[in-house]
Amino acid sequence: MKDESQAMSNTILTETGTNEVEFVEFILCGQSFGVNVAKVREIISYNPDNITSVPETYHSVMGMFILRDSTLPLIDLKAHLELDDSKEAGEGDSSYKQKVVLVCEFNGMVNGFLVDGVNQIRRCSWGDFAPLSPFISQYRPSITSSVTIDGNNILLVDLEHILTDIYPATRLVYLEEDDPKQTGDIEQRRQEREKIHVILADDSSIVRASVKKITDEVGYTNISMHDNGLGAYNQVQELAEKAASEERDILDYVNIVVSDIEMPQMDGLTVTKKIKEELGLKNLPVIIFSSLINEQMVEKCKGVGADGWVNKLEVADLVRILDEYCLGRNQPDT
Repeated sequence: MKDESQAMSNTILTETGTNEVEFVEFILCGQSFGVNVAKVREIISYNPDNITSVPETYHSVMGMFILRDSTLPLIDLKAHLELDDSKEAGEGDSSYKQKVVLVCEFNGMVNGFLVDGVNQIRRCSWGDFAPLSPFISQYRPSITSSVTIDGNNILLVDLEHILTDIYPATRLVYLEEDDPKQTGDIEQRRQEREKIHVILADDSSIVRASVKKITDEVGYTNISMHDNGLGAYNQVQELAEKAASEERDILDYVNIVVSDIEMPQMDGLTVTKKIKEELGLKNLPVIIFSSLINEQMVEKCKGVGADGWVNKLEVADLVRILDEYCLGRNQPDT
């Protein structure tokens, strides 16, 4: 790879809980796609001579490349999404003659994604994003939502789902019987969990299905699912109004909220901030469940009043943190 990198660590957007997002608009086969700036560590030029092939890998994995002191996988995003190669970006447009690699970091992993070119960094509100209809999303789970800017439709790519295809070990699975940190009477604990009402928001259908399977298995069967943050917030608001009208505590209606960060309509940090500040529900635990958890993001979570935060790969920690806030059991270190 030619070391002509564009660092992405210093983004324009600094205020937390504004429901705004910056994303990189990139091109594949003439179509615009997007990925959150928070996931893009840098953008580098693509040099095919620097790729080392690896046998018996997933069909979209082109091989490995060296970036400074690290050896990273290179994923052909066009091949993974099975896009039509007959329409190449750059035909008649010199700005996309050189393919580039998006070096992305999330869930504690760094991977390169080959794209035809990058247009620009876009900034807009999560409220401008529309979730895909259930009919479409069942066929294209690698796309979570879309936004139209200047008449151009941009599809937001679910890179986490793509990595679960390539690396099965990143899929969300959990067996409580194999968790050394879970002691005592498991059956009794599951009966206690059945009384708990959880509200969960995540725009990925794969994540929602995986979390639902896990929570059902461990006993958290009363869980309300939303594919966007606004839906989750609206439900909390309705329950808060009901609790106030009946002069009861909000915890009589919902015990905990678990939210992703990146979501259409309203992001998870904004959901948290509005629950804590606008609704004044300081006693309702809100947990951020995201692939973007790092030191910088933890500070943002604290800034909006989140009670906890869990990396999406650490689903065992999610179960334990639910137990801590809902059953009064020990939580993992966060």
